[in-house]
Amino acid sequence: AAAGGEVGFLTPYTTDRQGALGYNTNTAPLDYSLPNGQGQAGTSFAAPQIAGIAALLLSVNTNLSYRDVQQILIHSARHFEPADGDLKQNGAGFVVSHNDGYGVPDAGVAVRLAQNWITRPLLMLLSFDADQSGPRSAPDDGLRVLVPSAPGSLSSIPATPSVGVHPDSPTAVLPLVDIGLATNVPGMSLTGKAALIQRGGGNNFASKITNAALAGAEFAVIYNNTGTTNRLVMTSVEYTPIPAVFISQNDGLALKNFAQTNAGGASAQLKVFDTNVTFTVTNKLLLEHVTVAVQITCRRGDVRLTLTSPQGTRSVLQRVNNDTNTVGLVVWSYASTHHFYESSAGTWTLSVADQAPGQLTTLQAATLHLRGVPINDSDNDGLDDDWELAQFGSLAQGPKDDPDKDGLNNMREQILGTHPNVMNPIVVDYSPWNASLARVSWPGSTNFTYDVFAGSDVANLTVATNLAGKFPENEWFGSATNAMQFFKVRAVPRP
Repeated sequence: AAAGGEVGFLTPYTTDRQGALGYNTNTAPLDYSLPNGQGQAGTSFAAPQIAGIAALLLSVNTNLSYRDVQQILIHSARHFEPADGDLKQNGAGFVVSHNDGYGVPDAGVAVRLAQNWITRPLLMLLSFDADQSGPRSAPDDGLRVLVPSAPGSLSSIPATPSVGVHPDSPTAVLPLVDIGLATNVPGMSLTGKAALIQRGGGNNFASKITNAALAGAEFAVIYNNTGTTNRLVMTSVEYTPIPAVFISQNDGLALKNFAQTNAGGASAQLKVFDTNVTFTVTNKLLLEHVTVAVQITCRRGDVRLTLTSPQGTRSVLQRVNNDTNTVGLVVWSYASTHHFYESSAGTWTLSVADQAPGQLTTLQAATLHLRGVPINDSDNDGLDDDWELAQFGSLAQGPKDDPDKDGLNNMREQILGTHPNVMNPIVVDYSPWNASLARVSWPGSTNFTYDVFAGSDVANLTVATNLAGKFPENEWFGSATNAMQFFKVRAVPRP
């Protein structure tokens, strides 16, 4: 991922020429920001940044392949949006999101990795047809709000998903609390409960969902304030923390009335009714790219496709959208990088859900394509047996373990060729920030706090600050007004 701004908002700073001679029509002196709606937002701004980092990597190591560059970017990346509800750790211990991928690469870290990078072995491609044969239809309009105690059709209310967190796995059955328009964080605790919210009131969907989550709600049901039976896909909610679905005005008002008049209130659950096929894989690959080719008949915007690996990592291949085109039998291929460094062996599950009414979705066939590096891996954990035995004397360690607590788990250490039992030395980087400040940075780990020493006499430095550890990097800004200034960092293990 790279910063790209957003069309319609203040776009990133640029060195483009101003006025009639450039794309930037601003004429104010030294104003390099583009007006709303004009800027180099999105991939037009983000892609050149990543291309520039790739050029830096090749400048220090001309032997890198495209696979090496991609993996260095993954190892150097970190996330800056903790509110992203889609952040998940894959089976190899790498944090990944459908919103921001593996995070924003750090060019300095990436260059240091490139200088000592071990070229990845040759890639192998394996393909597997689904264990099940023949057409399989998904239940029409299969995302539901289940209200077990409600009568008739109110016990299973059709819902439309948002583009945010999705209830691919059924939620718990929880008491449903009406919080009105949710224009503010509710004064009551919603811990262990779900929120029923009405559309409207001047705040957007993201605000409503976030307010419910801040009060402790585990999911939200939002109902329309117009159109009686109309439903829509809630957008601009990618960074909300809990699942939320949208139901019609008629269903919402009926559910609200039932919750108010029923002696025991109302409890609800979000559940997807879908159809699944599996792929049984016995080959041992350390994965890179995973692709699924599907033959399907459907209305394109109705379909949600997800692929779950043997380690439990779910890739969203397609989500529901506003494409109303109906297609006959076609073959679509979807690729995912969310399974990097996971083991290929085990059962993979492809889930097909229809989440809009009126058009049947039928999966005719599916093929799984796996690309990775063959390894000797009897316990299917992604760590090569020979490497594990050489480092630990047994196969008891897992890919997410970090014996030396330096922040690099065993999988990272295996790929980088470093020692999992020996903490890497702290290398401090010094960069002048301005006339009075210096930026001091070093590889960090959440297993340590760090004492930062500073002073003009290298033999008599004093503690300037103490910082909690962050992975993969810590930074601190200190005074640089003296002509001679020295810095030292000491790691202190957390209790």
